[in-house]
Amino acid sequence: MTNGFFADKNRPLVLGHRGVPLAHQENTLAGFRKAIELGVDGIELDVFKTRDDRIVVFHDEQTERLTGVAGSIAEMTWDEVSQLRIQRRIDRGDGTVVEYPSEERIPLLEEVLDECGDSLLINIEMKAYAPNWSRRHTGTEVARVIKASGKQDNVISTSFDFFMLRKLEKALPGIHSGFAYDGGMLEGMGDWLDTLLNALPELDTELSRRAGNQNALNLLNLLLEANAIGRFVHSTVVDAEHTLIDSDTVQKFHQRNMLVGAYTLFPLDTRYVDNPDVDHEQEAHRLAALGVDWIETDDPERLLALLALLT
Repeated sequence: MTNGFFADKNRPLVLGHRGVPLAHQENTLAGFRKAIELGVDGIELDVFKTRDDRIVVFHDEQTERLTGVAGSIAEMTWDEVSQLRIQRRIDRGDGTVVEYPSEERIPLLEEVLDECGDSLLINIEMKAYAPNWSRRHTGTEVARVIKASGKQDNVISTSFDFFMLRKLEKALPGIHSGFAYDGGMLEGMGDWLDTLLNALPELDTELSRRAGNQNALNLLNLLLEANAIGRFVHSTVVDAEHTLIDSDTVQKFHQRNMLVGAYTLFPLDTRYVDNPDVDHEQEAHRLAALGVDWIETDDPERLLALLALLT
């Protein structure tokens, strides 16, 4: 069978970012069921490995924002995690509070694949804020869960951690996976790099049309398109913040027989948005015209309607 992400299509696939967060709490079965109800192509979800090697669907390293209980999810056991509940009132991360119909529990990845894996395409993001050798076996355990589910043709896996991706590929050869790129990922490299890039004359590129010195963005675009990390982890897909994608990015990856995903349109949490002034309707049109293979969004119903007008 052909993996569903690679099937022929006349528009980008629409993936609900963490489900359908306008209707239900992020990364919950209720949100994933809503995606099925809306006819969304798929979902993006986040996973962590617990202390006892279970793969749970959850976004934050710390549990307090979503559950009201302090803790580090990677240091907890599944028994401890299973007793938590995602609150009805949630701070989206930027101080905006939203209220949902009911509390929700934290699911295991295997539960999501069992219930939704035949109805939705799923991008499993192995959550990482930086590469961490000690957490590399998250990839091993995610591979185990995918293999046991029999849903390999409906999933891909992405991560900001190439150690996890290497272990995933080793444990499950043939899985479609890839490195993820974020517009702010150079910020952890130190002030010296930021100072250097801003001191140099700004490169004249498509990405330089925005106000201010965009050399950091230009460097990230160069790293993205060079695909050095992708070659290292045997990537077949790449996931990139939409602001990093210029007019030839998709073409370069398609020439390598790789897919390109973009995130996140119509975002609800705007803390880390690289360009807050972008018109997301126009951006949806731009990305579709460039031929991106999927787009992740916090408002999948709206994006589906927009893309329907283009086909």
